[in-house]
Amino acid sequence: MNRLVLYGTLLISICGLSGCFATMLVGGGTAASSAANDKRSLGEHFDDAAISSKIDARLIAEKDMPSRWISAEVIAGKVLLTGYLPRQEQIDRAIYICRHISGVRSVRSEIKLGEPPTGELLSDTWITTKVKRELFNDEEVSGFSVHVETVDGKVYLQGIVGNSLQRQRAATLANSVKGVTSIVNLLHIKN
Repeated sequence: MNRLVLYGTLLISICGLSGCFATMLVGGGTAASSAANDKRSLGEHFDDAAISSKIDARLIAEKDMPSRWISAEVIAGKVLLTGYLPRQEQIDRAIYICRHISGVRSVRSEIKLGEPPTGELLSDTWITTKVKRELFNDEEVSGFSVHVETVDGKVYLQGIVGNSLQRQRAATLANSVKGVTSIVNLLHIKN
């Protein structure tokens, strides 16, 4: 199945599909390939990917919104916004847009006021990569079920795990990475 998703994604890229249709297909393919190790159902993956695509499209369409500086993670209809925006009105508008997307259950904004320092963006990307590597190499926690965002060294863990030990293990692994200043553990335990 993973090979089929990979070939489908490559085919879409080669054909040069643009717009939301390509985003939906690629997002759906990504959802399908990681669903095997995630605690969410395939349907929940597709729903979250569709919500995320709608949010991205709406934020990109905003004329006065540097959307490249913000990220929206969607897990079970719950949106986590991280990153930077230069003005409070832009932050408020991003939150408003997310709240008015069909399927969104809640919005948590961790967007910082201002512009991201260039070096910090690279550092945060490096931290996220190292945390994901720790999760993928761990036998207790699946790197597929934990989504990681880093802003100013602050690591946000989001997703659905099987039990409280996995939830704590993910936080412990993230905290072991050099450069992490704090952990916001938003992981939910599958009922």
